[in-house]
Amino acid sequence: MSDLRGTVAIVGAYEHPLRIAAEKSEWLMQAESIIGAMGDAGLDRSDVDAFFTVATSPEAGYLRESAASMMCDYLNLRPKFVDETDIGGASFGLFLNRAVMAIEAGLIRTAVISYGACTRSQAVKVGTRNFGDLIGRPTMPFPDAFMEPYGTTIIGYIGMLMQRQMFEYGLTPEQSASVAVAARRYAALNPDAAKRREITVDEVLASPVIASPVHRLECCVITDGGGAIVLTSAKRAATLRKDPVYVLGIGEAVANSNGGYADWNTDFTEITRASAEQAYAMAGVTPSDVDVAQVYDAFTIATILGLEGLGLCKPGEAGPFIEAGGIDPGGPLPVNTDGGGLCSNHPGRRGLFLLIEAVRQLRGEAPGYQVRDPDLALVYGTGSAYMGVQGSAVAILSKDR
Repeated sequence: MSDLRGTVAIVGAYEHPLRIAAEKSEWLMQAESIIGAMGDAGLDRSDVDAFFTVATSPEAGYLRESAASMMCDYLNLRPKFVDETDIGGASFGLFLNRAVMAIEAGLIRTAVISYGACTRSQAVKVGTRNFGDLIGRPTMPFPDAFMEPYGTTIIGYIGMLMQRQMFEYGLTPEQSASVAVAARRYAALNPDAAKRREITVDEVLASPVIASPVHRLECCVITDGGGAIVLTSAKRAATLRKDPVYVLGIGEAVANSNGGYADWNTDFTEITRASAEQAYAMAGVTPSDVDVAQVYDAFTIATILGLEGLGLCKPGEAGPFIEAGGIDPGGPLPVNTDGGGLCSNHPGRRGLFLLIEAVRQLRGEAPGYQVRDPDLALVYGTGSAYMGVQGSAVAILSKDR
């Protein structure tokens, strides 16, 4: 894998500015994002010979197949390489890996990774849907058939994750709330963020409890959104419009349910660690080299567990580090610099927007919330709602090869 280090670069990136797009379809949101990213790269749709995407909303996976083919039809794209593997928010790191390998192998020249969803406008239930509604669905996958019929929800799982972290490591409510406070501080600087008013720890803890001990303000926003990135070889990237952002390292890992006896916290941390170690090794860097981190944050506990699994904090130390301002603007480790899923946008599968924000930061294109001269960015996506079967993907990006 080290032979792939720096051979491919991100040359175009675009995030749709709308957070509520009631008059647009998810297909149009995605199409506008693809056109925006291609324009950013100085390329045309006819240059696209590989396309990667997933179903457009958390519920669409049950209803829509061939999401990539449908989007290609919508935009009249004619790629020779297509992938729509869905492992939730980690899908886009997986796509990045596949694109790098295909470009280096000479199978393709230009890859587009995109996503679009109108989750807010379509009033899709995210996190609070009772999966017991799906009882009797013949395609209910394992391990869902053992857990979901009993009324579980994503937010219910999250409450248990946080409870366990409190028991194991003494995580306090104030430390968890500090994640949301830091996210709002970044969002206040981002004109496109959905929630920009700064908040306090007391406000977070005074917000309604959704699934004890998780409060409403410790949950992500639910928005519409769209985005896309464009990749090509490092050699070709040097001839294009924008400064390239090189892919130095990539890692993937998955955890299974162990027949219904999964240890969610341990599994979460272990697959994060495994994917991070792969990415660090391929890039030839260590956690201490990271200048800015984009960490999937559908909930505050995801940021805490993510930082520890990534080796950016030792086990049990992320909470105190965050409470002390460690991830705040101007802090020693900028995290989720656009406001993250907690405050900027979260249309269902946010992993792509982590990559886009990392590109912005490395290019110096984040006015108002730009980290000072970052060289190395870490991007971490996770999926499948943090329980049972789940995936993790880590990417290391840099301005330099």
